[in-house]
Amino acid sequence: MATINNPDLQELFTYIVTVENIVLKEIKLVNGNRYHLDKLVPEDVAGVYTKKETKANEFVDSMYRKFYEAFVVSLVAVFERVVFAKYKTSYGEIKTTVSSDTPKTIDFYRTREKIIGEANDKLHAIIIILDGQIDNDLLKKLKVIKDQRDFIAHGGRFGAAPTVSMKLHEIAEALDSVLNEVEINK
Repeated sequence: MATINNPDLQELFTYIVTVENIVLKEIKLVNGNRYHLDKLVPEDVAGVYTKKETKANEFVDSMYRKFYEAFVVSLVAVFERVVFAKYKTSYGEIKTTVSSDTPKTIDFYRTREKIIGEANDKLHAIIIILDGQIDNDLLKKLKVIKDQRDFIAHGGRFGAAPTVSMKLHEIAEALDSVLNEVEINK
């Protein structure tokens, strides 16, 4: 299992892995016996997806995709809640930090103050704040996660589906690493 340090992300990730294990076990049972699917679906659709093997497999694939998408959105939502809470907590310290000697550029603090001060609670804002402040590879992963979340949440309105698809544990680990960096850089 992935190592997640943030307690909020860790709790959600534990639930995700638990549900994923249940879903994967049930999918294995359906793969050998499509009628097992009737035990999983609501009564009013029992028999609908089990008439043909291909229809049962399509349903199972779609179910897993929806599971994945729901948990990507959930992981990002927890991440946003935690990261904005951390930055809002530190908002009062920004002006003091700017006026004293600091290794960070004043632009970093001005950007952060503008975004947090305007309560612009968006993942894009987090990326703006962190650009140049965290490892480039980690920032790229965060951008991929944002694109994936945007596509899931808003559909094709924001262009094509992302070409890179991350596993749930990779998403959780990347978000946790960003939170660790936020803690260091706040």
